[in-house]
Amino acid sequence: MEMKIPQGAKKVLQQLNQAGYEAYVVGGCVRDALLGADPDDWDITTSARPQEVKAVFHKTIDTGIAHGTVTVRMDGESYEVTTYRIDGEYEDGRHPKDVTFTASLEEDLKRRDFTINAMAYHPEQGLVDLFGGQEDLRDKIIRCVGDANERFAEDALRMMRAVRFAAKLDFTIEDKTREAICVHAPELAKVSAERIQVELTKLITSDHPSRMRDLYETGLSKVFFPEWDKMMECPQNTKHHLYSVGEHTIRVMQGVTGDKVLRYAALLHDSGKPDMRKTDAKGADHFAGHPERSDEIADQVLHRLKMDNDTIKRVRALVRYHDQRPVLTQRNVRRCMAEMGDVFPELLELRRADVKGQSDYMQEEKLAAVDTFEELMQQVLANEECTDLKHLAVGGRDLMEEKLAKGPALGKMLASLLDAVIDHPEYNTKEKLMELAQKMAISCVCVMLSAGVLFGCGQEKRGNVSFRTPGKPVAQVSGDAKVREETLYIIEENNTKTEHLTVMNLYNRQEFRYNYTLTTEFLDKYGNVSNAAAFQPGMIVQLGERTGSGSLTTVEKSDSVWEWEDVKNYSIDPQHALMTIGNEKYKLDEMTPFFSGDVPIEVSDLSGDDVLRVTGIDNRILAVAVTTGHGYIELVNTDTFDGTLIEIGDEVITKIDGESTIEVAEGTYPVTVAAKGYGGTKKVKVKRDRTTVLDLNKLKGEGPKTCQLQFEIAVKGAKIYLDGKKVKAKSGLTVTYGAHRLRVEAKGYDVWERLLYVNSPTAVISLNIENDKNKENKDTISTKNDDKTQDEDKEETTDEEDDKTSSDRLTKKDREKAQEDYLTTLTKGVANLFHSDSESN
Repeated sequence: MEMKIPQGAKKVLQQLNQAGYEAYVVGGCVRDALLGADPDDWDITTSARPQEVKAVFHKTIDTGIAHGTVTVRMDGESYEVTTYRIDGEYEDGRHPKDVTFTASLEEDLKRRDFTINAMAYHPEQGLVDLFGGQEDLRDKIIRCVGDANERFAEDALRMMRAVRFAAKLDFTIEDKTREAICVHAPELAKVSAERIQVELTKLITSDHPSRMRDLYETGLSKVFFPEWDKMMECPQNTKHHLYSVGEHTIRVMQGVTGDKVLRYAALLHDSGKPDMRKTDAKGADHFAGHPERSDEIADQVLHRLKMDNDTIKRVRALVRYHDQRPVLTQRNVRRCMAEMGDVFPELLELRRADVKGQSDYMQEEKLAAVDTFEELMQQVLANEECTDLKHLAVGGRDLMEEKLAKGPALGKMLASLLDAVIDHPEYNTKEKLMELAQKMAISCVCVMLSAGVLFGCGQEKRGNVSFRTPGKPVAQVSGDAKVREETLYIIEENNTKTEHLTVMNLYNRQEFRYNYTLTTEFLDKYGNVSNAAAFQPGMIVQLGERTGSGSLTTVEKSDSVWEWEDVKNYSIDPQHALMTIGNEKYKLDEMTPFFSGDVPIEVSDLSGDDVLRVTGIDNRILAVAVTTGHGYIELVNTDTFDGTLIEIGDEVITKIDGESTIEVAEGTYPVTVAAKGYGGTKKVKVKRDRTTVLDLNKLKGEGPKTCQLQFEIAVKGAKIYLDGKKVKAKSGLTVTYGAHRLRVEAKGYDVWERLLYVNSPTAVISLNIENDKNKENKDTISTKNDDKTQDEDKEETTDEEDDKTSSDRLTKKDREKAQEDYLTTLTKGVANLFHSDSESN
């Protein structure tokens, strides 16, 4: 038989033959060529030793000399040329302890994994098939060369490769080979997660991801992906499903394209169902909260497999939102697009496959909803409607130039403007948005005294931490310290338990790992003695080393760089490789490292709540480290509070929409809820990159609870309405915990409305409305608990005096904080002053 092989490969064979050596193309390329496919690579096996191969060819690369492999460059292509060899004893279930070169092609082919991969070919001598590989190709069988138990004992990864080849080629694993996999499956634990991930990715992105069944049936998945076993064993006794969670998942994987992100999202989209399964009295299963649990499991599994951060982020977004079914309006589509970003089209593909993998019950209606959602998305794109900040008609610079906002309030204001534009696309003009921004800036001062009644009186505030200006004081290095002043290093890891320091040379990007001991001096940039634990990833240091020992005498923070701590006012523009801190811009490059603890992260992993330590030189950023990160609060048992608001400290105010997860800066917060006469507050600790489960039933308490509400109205003749009913200002009234609509009418004034969120036993509302000469309406609202001191009560004033004393009493930080609090409230829809709650389209 004749096999068509590239000219470059032929030349390599010919030159080796002319030099007196045997040479064949071998392995996967022969297999693929016999199947009529185009091989990705052409590997060559030869009787020539590595040094002899290098002597034959002009251009070679030492890629695996110890194992007999040399890469030969020929006609612009690379060909791996490996000496015939016999593998020695395998010690780690993956690599042979040593190899022995041999002159026998047969001995070389014997060491290979499967018969279909153990064939060689030469244009003149033809096909060499000593183990029935051609017959197994014809019969579509995966069979080990020789004893399967020996092959898998040598290299445990071969078990994953067997399943992967079965998926790629749609072959069947031969019985004895399959039995050996079942016996040796636990040995897969010896193989690195990275190698397992490569094989799993190839399996699920193949044309036959249904071979995930083989991983379950042979016991392989139990070793590295036990969640899959639970999915395969979890029934779905519901009219919406016909199959177990695992079998449904296989059908969803088959229903999406072979893209890695989509296939992993399909694999993990229902991974939380086994944990969330509840069976009612009629025997029907329910899986409330499974998207959030699946998101958590996806994060665990993908990190376990050492997946890259971008893939993790995209897969988790798809998993988290896969079961959302919002009302089909353009506004809701715009909101989904804003939340999902560029993975939104993939969400529709996943949702469509998810529906098709279910039962016929309401399937047509479900698919029609997906189609409608896609049509609405196309309309949004065709109309070029804004769904992200980069397409907003104004930017941060515009707002700062008009002195409308700065610091954290700037981001809040931009988010509020985007929120308005998502509701009303026609607002996306610079003129309109600047008008809205001015109203926001004015209104935030008018209501800055209202935070107590809106979300509970007297709660502790979080202080803002400012960062210090970088400087370059002269270092006072002790005379004994041997510091290489010409070389700077970035700390990548400091393991204080094993006393190892991993660093990267700032200039050539080489990595080094050093030991240190109790005698190693750790010095700050002034030469003062510090402790080893204070030296964290992202810091720039100089090192003193005992010559040739690999052990450090000194580790000193460099005085050649600047360092900013507690950086909160920042933004990053990856497209232009810029980082803005305050009003200053600094350059990034593709090698700038980002850290969270000892873990390298991507820019995309940062949250707006993260606090950073930034190190640089001149106008260039050298390293960024997260000093205060973020975690998550998972809300469960939310029935009583669905549709109402939750307050987490002073930073997060959001609507409760079923069992869901909220991102929060790490720390300890009072969490407050109130609705339908129930509510309470509980302190919750949020750890970095961890999820804290909060059972809202435990905050419900006994009820219904009430609040004694009193009013102080400065305008004579004003009428007060609460929840549509007129009330007497002087007599006050009792209201239940939760949201109440307050409305005030006075002759000659615009109607005044606010949403009050009551969660304290007593509260006093002091309201002043005035009409200035320009006939612009101004209003202020202040609140106090009845248990305030008399002096505090006397500070409450009326008319113009109230405005003045309140403003004068507030510091600059207080005003900025009030603005930030108000914008948070505005963003979440608590007191929206500028557009109605309903949608017009």
